[in-house]
Amino acid sequence: MGIFDKRDNGQPPANSGGTTIISEGSTIKGELKFSGSVHIDGEVEGNIFCEKIVTVGKKGRVKGTVRSDKIIVKGYIEGNIDADSIEVLSGGRITGEIAYNEIMVEPKGTLEGTAKLKTGKIKKIEVQQENEAVR
Repeated sequence: MGIFDKRDNGQPPANSGGTTIISEGSTIKGELKFSGSVHIDGEVEGNIFCEKIVTVGKKGRVKGTVRSDKIIVKGYIEGNIDADSIEVLSGGRITGEIAYNEIMVEPKGTLEGTAKLKTGKIKKIEVQQENEAVR
């Protein structure tokens, strides 16, 4: 369903939770909010807030803050990222600060900056002294 939906009943189009595509050759500046997913092959300068999945394709470039449930990077993101799950695929690159619950970086994927686990703490391994273990 397109932008010019003939229905005028105040209801959103049936596929409003689908995937939005920003194609190669497109340039968008500003704050973007998506209730579904977004696939970026063009350029975005600004903040992206997405409820589902942000995929940055091989030719995609994003400069700004990205917040989403899941982020898949085949292209380039420069900025702060906050997501439950982040995947940096081969050829993908992130530059900036990221906060995550799960992260996966494939060989030839690049993460440059700082990474911080959002929830939980990494359990510290307590090492007993030899004399305490003998008691």
